[in-house]
Amino acid sequence: MKTFWSNYKSSVILLASMIIGGIVGAIWGEGATVLEPVADIFLHLLYCCVVPLIFCSLSSAIAKMQDMKKLRKILLTFLALTFATGVISALFQAVSVILFDPAKGAVVDMTEKVTDATGSLNILGMFTVGDFPQLFSKSNLMALIVFTILFAFAIIKTGEKGRPVVEALDRLTAVIVNLINIVMKIAPIGLGCYFAMLIGQYGSSVVGPLGRSIVIYLVVSILYFVISQTVMAYIGAGKEGVKTWWKGCVAPALTALGTCSSAATLPVNMQHAREIGIPEDVADVAIPLGANLHKDGSCMIQIVKIALLCGLMGTQYATPRNIFMSVVVAVIAAVVMGGIPAGGYVGELFILSAFDFDPAVAIPIMVLLGTITDAISTAINVTGDTGLAMIIARVTDGKDWFRKAQAK
Repeated sequence: MKTFWSNYKSSVILLASMIIGGIVGAIWGEGATVLEPVADIFLHLLYCCVVPLIFCSLSSAIAKMQDMKKLRKILLTFLALTFATGVISALFQAVSVILFDPAKGAVVDMTEKVTDATGSLNILGMFTVGDFPQLFSKSNLMALIVFTILFAFAIIKTGEKGRPVVEALDRLTAVIVNLINIVMKIAPIGLGCYFAMLIGQYGSSVVGPLGRSIVIYLVVSILYFVISQTVMAYIGAGKEGVKTWWKGCVAPALTALGTCSSAATLPVNMQHAREIGIPEDVADVAIPLGANLHKDGSCMIQIVKIALLCGLMGTQYATPRNIFMSVVVAVIAAVVMGGIPAGGYVGELFILSAFDFDPAVAIPIMVLLGTITDAISTAINVTGDTGLAMIIARVTDGKDWFRKAQAK
């Protein structure tokens, strides 16, 4: 029992705080929003760690690489796996909505208005910013990653004169990791308050017109979470890898559920990767990229949106054309559009274009469904990043990478 408590103490405390927060939110209702200032303290501190963590850890990891072929292999494997898992997750959800129609019995009020359904198709906006200070913002993480990679290449080209910079970045990374450990001391309070707000605001929506869709998504996402993370960890490191992954997954999962933010969960996810023993050069590249591009949970909710709207519009979803189109649209909307500023609305407009839904009817439903399920989607998105990194580590460092990491 003592061994269990020492291994899982922080996870148990986090889980207890989330449960207590949920009970408080269910009783208090929307009044739980008064807890927002307390919750924001924790979230803002985490956000402040994200930018320096990405810049220091990613640039030092790349600058220390002697083999540029390995970096290319990491990036190519990451992209291939990201699209592959996106398609698999979309098909996984598609089977469920074919078996259980999410629109069955739904009568949705179509009078809700969306005042800010705008987005930009500026793909370059995903990779660049107009001014240097804008790089250091959680809103421009993809641009920061691109700049950081270029900065690391510049260090490599500088040769001997660049070595002190690498050492400084290495030491800064160690400091930031310790800073994250300090911030996580208040995680039970912050996450408890966030979960109280979440249940207080959206708890009643589950039993409303969209309740069937939400329940279907919730059940299938939990099933996908368990199966996909176990399979990825097993492919990456075998049975021992599965045990190690599950041992440390609670903190990032609960952080994602509480904050609904991949960026806020990034520091905790990086810690999880280090606990597993994923090589630093793999983790420092794959985990930040995954926070922006690896979005299995988002792919799944796009399928539910499309199937629900098909049912409400009197269109049969279960046709080869609609299933194929929904998977393609879900992956593009979640993976590609997800990294573009204001890309959420762009993805929804992409769905409207592909299926010719009435915007006045479809947009309010998609926004509401996406908002209610955001916490679950985020948890699926971010927890899969470490499993993905484990597979990449096997591809780049060989099948014995985990055994060597544990030996250290």
